[in-house]
Amino acid sequence: MMETVLIDTDVASFLFKKSVYAAPFRPFIRGKRAALAFVSVAELYRWAVKRQWGAKKIEQLEYAMHRYIVVPYDRDLAWAWARVVTACDEAGRPIAPSDAWVAAVAIRYGISLLTNNVKHFETAESLCGLKLLRPAR
Repeated sequence: MMETVLIDTDVASFLFKKSVYAAPFRPFIRGKRAALAFVSVAELYRWAVKRQWGAKKIEQLEYAMHRYIVVPYDRDLAWAWARVVTACDEAGRPIAPSDAWVAAVAIRYGISLLTNNVKHFETAESLCGLKLLRPAR
């Protein structure tokens, strides 16, 4: 079975924009199934709305998102989110709700998370078993 990697919103954005910042992340995706958490899809849509993208650019975004498996919400995921948020809060290192959803997806499905914002997830890594991928800088 092909390995799956969860792509954080920031990395998905780099890839969509064909940014030079995407280069260190590409090797982690090559030959693997790329997934997005449902919350990352919402964040990408938010950027489109906030920046008032036109129909053509929105169509390009929708097309680009076909390369990803989108992980939907379910009850077990909500429990994983609650455990992540609580562990981070109790450690004195609160995690943003959207980051907690992304971490919960990776933990719930036992897949690695590819992010440019490693610091946002380090507490969940040390306390909850989140597996982070760290590109060389």
